[in-house]
Amino acid sequence: MSNGKVIQIRQARPDAEEMKYFWKLYSAAQRVEDRWCTNTVPGIADALADTELSREEKLFLLRAWQVLVDDRGGFGRHLGALDTYIHNIQDPNDGCVGYKPELKACLEDGLLFDVMCEAYAEAKTRIAELEARTVTLPPTFWYEHDDLPREIPVLSRRLVINALREAGVKIAAGIGVKG
Repeated sequence: MSNGKVIQIRQARPDAEEMKYFWKLYSAAQRVEDRWCTNTVPGIADALADTELSREEKLFLLRAWQVLVDDRGGFGRHLGALDTYIHNIQDPNDGCVGYKPELKACLEDGLLFDVMCEAYAEAKTRIAELEARTVTLPPTFWYEHDDLPREIPVLSRRLVINALREAGVKIAAGIGVKG
């Protein structure tokens, strides 16, 4: 029989004021994001070249731009996940990472185990259903134009939407799609 040792670690988390500044940073990055170009670093690098900043400062600004504006590394996704965690799981009275008292009680009593097993089984069933689903798309036609160097394969948006709906895929109304 081995003797176990329990080590408790407290992990700090950002407070509400710090999270507010993270979201402000994310919003500022969204305002300068180029929706049509996934790599805007060369343009900002050219602008930084004419400054008195050191090489390290320029590199920092380029990396920050790349992560925030070009969304390399999924900063928004990580920020959203942290915010979701804090809202749903975190004890608001604890400055470190810790479960909400009501969630902690459920975990300690083992009340969530059956719920987790049921959710896992439902997810496995749904994944199997989705993997088994087949969608037959309409045939492709070729678009030709004198100004184009080659033919372009085209699918009719309406026919694709109809094929997806027939397969049971729910489609939300959007640009060019009627509910």
